[in-house]
Amino acid sequence: MPLIRGVIGIQLVVTMVMASVIQKIIPHYSLARWLLCSGSLRWYQHPTEEELRILAGKQRGKSKKDRKYNGHIENKPLTIPKDIDLHLETKSVTERDTIALHYFPEYQWLVDFTVAATVVYVVTEAYYSIVKPSQEMNISIVWCLLVLTFAVYPFQFS
Repeated sequence: MPLIRGVIGIQLVVTMVMASVIQKIIPHYSLARWLLCSGSLRWYQHPTEEELRILAGKQRGKSKKDRKYNGHIENKPLTIPKDIDLHLETKSVTERDTIALHYFPEYQWLVDFTVAATVVYVVTEAYYSIVKPSQEMNISIVWCLLVLTFAVYPFQFS
């Protein structure tokens, strides 16, 4: 009977509260999304082909009709010298930019689940240090094992 009281006690309440937080709050306030989209991570926007032509001092190619030679269209790639004065525009990563990231949902879920498991672990260990139960199973170990499992095999579950 003491084992059942331990499972249905404080630890189960903390686990259920954290499961509710994961389900209801984390989709709106994600630590992983904040880490990437807080403004500290930046990317460089590449110039358009027209901007590169202007910087290289090259004229726009002639029409396809003028480039025909023996029935074949001459298709030369645009070559740009390495010493042009090119200034790239930097932009902060936004939530919209993360849509194109292939493993962003897995990253977001793993980071947010790890934060939730850490909170459960800290609260449960504080409970164990204050109350010192002897017959209760420690649920925080299960949360830690889940985090380890998801971190070691991230692509198996997606």
